[in-house]
Amino acid sequence: MRSSAGVSRVCVAAVLFLGMAFMTAVTASRASAATPAHTDVMFVFDTTGSMGGAIFEAQADIQEAMTQIGASLPDAQFGLAEVSDYDEVVNPGEFSYGIGEGFAAWALHSPITSNQAQITEAIQKLEAEGGGDGPEAYGRALFETAANPAVGWRAGARGVIVLVADNVPHDSDLNEGIPPEVFAEESPFDTGVDPGADNTVGTGDDLDWQGTVLSKLISDGKPLEYVDYFGAEEYFPYWQNWTGRTGGSVVQSGGEGLAQKIVEAVKAGASAALPACPSGQVRDSSEHCVTPPSPPSPPSNNFKFEPRISCAKGCHVVLVKITFDSAGNVTGESIPEEEAGSSALISAKGKAKGCAKGKGKKKGKCHPALIKKFSQQVVAGVNTLSLKLTGPAIKTLNKKGKVNLKVRFTFTPSGGTAKILDHTYTVKLPKKGKAGPHKGK
Repeated sequence: MRSSAGVSRVCVAAVLFLGMAFMTAVTASRASAATPAHTDVMFVFDTTGSMGGAIFEAQADIQEAMTQIGASLPDAQFGLAEVSDYDEVVNPGEFSYGIGEGFAAWALHSPITSNQAQITEAIQKLEAEGGGDGPEAYGRALFETAANPAVGWRAGARGVIVLVADNVPHDSDLNEGIPPEVFAEESPFDTGVDPGADNTVGTGDDLDWQGTVLSKLISDGKPLEYVDYFGAEEYFPYWQNWTGRTGGSVVQSGGEGLAQKIVEAVKAGASAALPACPSGQVRDSSEHCVTPPSPPSPPSNNFKFEPRISCAKGCHVVLVKITFDSAGNVTGESIPEEEAGSSALISAKGKAKGCAKGKGKKKGKCHPALIKKFSQQVVAGVNTLSLKLTGPAIKTLNKKGKVNLKVRFTFTPSGGTAKILDHTYTVKLPKKGKAGPHKGK
């Protein structure tokens, strides 16, 4: 139920003037977004005693409103819930909620659906009664509407919540975040803590209007559109502030024309630019604020360690396992394992400085190739490469017990440019009495 304004006509006019100025500032700061491909609209009607006129209008005209919305917004679907107030709140303080037995703070009558007849039928069953004190359980209703999975918000659709009401929510300080010049009450503006689903004040599910409810709407990307039905004028700038935080707005209705005001509210919510997410978060495809995954570390063409190397056929062949990504970047090395498949060509050769094009072999200037030239088809992923030692490499290995292999790889991905990298492997002969794989340096 509405409470009386409790202020003189002069004061009301002053508050209204300031409220309109504040509305102009909020409206000017809002930008429009493109028309969404899918829109989900949840109607939330206050059904306390003062809302009888709104319920009567909605019952007569809601189908026409949905028809107009559907003509403007592609793939618009609708749902319906009601809000009243809490019943028998367990409250260690002195605040009385005063609604009486048998009322529910929030009730879902239809989840999001394409069946408009279902919404029309559900609205016909609404009745306006009760209410007790002025503030109502709007916080609980909006939180449930945003968070309860039974509502059935569609992934990838713009969600708009339309609250048709006439008062303010329960909260320990409604003045929080409101410019002092439009305060309706002394601070704190205490309308009683919202006790949450357990109807008990002081437990973990209590709902803070600003920190829990509005934050949820902002995070979930659901602009709140408030249709003010004969509400007290001093509350108007409050609702402008609250809806503006979510990307929504306020329209006023009374007497006649409620359906048209609902259409106006839905169109505004569908095209609203959503507020920025908290620092470090972005909006996903469903417009929820989420923390993006950390980007993968960039691949490197430099080996970070020398792998263990297997000797085969008397160490005439060295097996090396290398992992490439699809762009030809090296992402790792490890112990050899045979891998099937082929898609791109890799070639490798040993360096032979000063020995090319028939140049004579001069001491200190010519270093014979230790790896035979070869080409091998590889895939993006794990590949085992066979590096065949040349005669000079085998001779050095047998004489010194080890040989350093300076190898140049050229990887050319399909349709891409060549990737070139150099690396040095150290191959050791097995110690006497031992055989099998040996570690490089």
